[in-house]
Amino acid sequence: MSRVIKTAHYEAVCTTNKTMFIILPTDESYSDADPARAPQRRSRSRDAQGLVNYYEEADQSIERMWREKLGRFLYDHVVKEDMAKQHIRLQSSPDKIFLANFPAHYKLWVHKKGDPHDPRKDHYLYGEPSEETLKLEPGSPSKILSRRNKATAAPSPKASAAARDLLSKFARTNLPGSLARALPSYLEDPDTVVANGIETQDSWVAHQALRIQRAKCCWQIIKEGFIVRGGAEVALSPRKRPDRRTRSSMNDNDNEWGDDEAPAPVSEHAWGVLGWMLTVFERDEVAMEQSGQVRYSPLLLSQIPPSRVERAARWDVDLPLDIILFALQQESESRRSLGVRLLALLVNLGSTTLLDFPMFLNAVSARISRLSIDVLTYLFAALPVTSAMAQFKAHLCKHALGGATAEVKRKPQARARAQPRRRRTEAADASADGDAPPPSSEEASLRTAQASVARKFPSISAVDILELLARATTSDPAFVLQALCLKSELVLSYGLLQKQVDESDKDLKWSALLRDGSLRRAVEEAYDLESIMKLVDAETRVYVEKRRVALLSVISVWQL
Repeated sequence: MSRVIKTAHYEAVCTTNKTMFIILPTDESYSDADPARAPQRRSRSRDAQGLVNYYEEADQSIERMWREKLGRFLYDHVVKEDMAKQHIRLQSSPDKIFLANFPAHYKLWVHKKGDPHDPRKDHYLYGEPSEETLKLEPGSPSKILSRRNKATAAPSPKASAAARDLLSKFARTNLPGSLARALPSYLEDPDTVVANGIETQDSWVAHQALRIQRAKCCWQIIKEGFIVRGGAEVALSPRKRPDRRTRSSMNDNDNEWGDDEAPAPVSEHAWGVLGWMLTVFERDEVAMEQSGQVRYSPLLLSQIPPSRVERAARWDVDLPLDIILFALQQESESRRSLGVRLLALLVNLGSTTLLDFPMFLNAVSARISRLSIDVLTYLFAALPVTSAMAQFKAHLCKHALGGATAEVKRKPQARARAQPRRRRTEAADASADGDAPPPSSEEASLRTAQASVARKFPSISAVDILELLARATTSDPAFVLQALCLKSELVLSYGLLQKQVDESDKDLKWSALLRDGSLRRAVEEAYDLESIMKLVDAETRVYVEKRRVALLSVISVWQL
């Protein structure tokens, strides 16, 4: 480690791996912080509405992130100038720059407010003796300064948080269909022209609201770059194929996307809005189930483009699947859980004939191949335990492992029409009085659902399970663990289905495999460490052994 520069206020040192640390004096005499300046609200108790509002100390990962951002900012705006004054030049610029420490008595806190399961999180640096506290906003410090210097009518963070809290309360107290009217959605007839409203607006907020109205679906309004918090205007970005998607960032100067970059499916500030939309879709599912229909959300269906063939099943789920993949790769548990919730909603929709199940299966299978084994294991464990989910997981694992599908792809079939709305007795009586109330959004949503039919899934037999278990593990070391994970989930999901179906529908061959031990032997051979030892390391072998023991334990319970 070598010293780069030393001044009266800091010292900068560089390591051999091109990492710079900017070290501040730790003596209290160099700090203006007041030790008594710390947040008082630290209780995690909930208020009368079930919401939380408290502070907690930031963990090491969050503090490290902000020290890196601040270090880069100080290097660009302070250290470089001081080095130029002292005629100091580096052979190469450092790859990483960290602020080694905060001044004495300065501490980073996280303010958590709202839903206790997914609260809003704001970062504050406490210590300044004045009444104001430095709030650290997402983005680089240079972006923060440029945003603060702009005169804008954008809502304040406090107003945005209050709006999200209000949306959460609306979701708990209003019908999903009435709330979904505020969201853009695909029209049943793509040729329908929708008025965009007044184009000339003095209010920046009103102009942004019109952009929401012009969006094709709700997935676009949460996309990075759709709304720029600093008030700058960005056009809707063209959609790219997921396999070319890279994590994007905005250009500091002109707010345009680079040639090789694409906006993230979810903006940093849009996770709360995504959670609210999922709550609306989930409540819509409950309403459908209570009406006697299969559990699915017609409102979610309206966020998927209609097929070009009239009345054919919808199939283009690229946008929501991109969101799921992006959410699962986040470090935050609350964000990953949003991906799981959205996938569960799509699976329930796939249990109807309104969504093309083979196309849906293809799309999901292509995306899980990009997940690490840790994320894939998390996903399977976090999905709800239902019959529809067990069917989906069994078919997904079979498809991903290369099993032949039992369903021949047929031409899209038309679905039944919903019943005419004026056949309702109430509507007829009201019409006779000359004062017929229009049907509510919720009633229209339920009426659309009458056209749905519960899906009859393609059959999977016990013979298919044995064949896939016996299939040789790929020679690609990167896919060994994924293949073993898929085999395990295939057996568990199929076994769960056999427990849930009626006696007349059970696979007799499956019961025979359990009785004579054939299934146990197939699992032991599939997870035989000697056969895969050349493909995996010691750490991987531990994972394989845990999977094998867990799966054999479940089979032992089934044999009782």
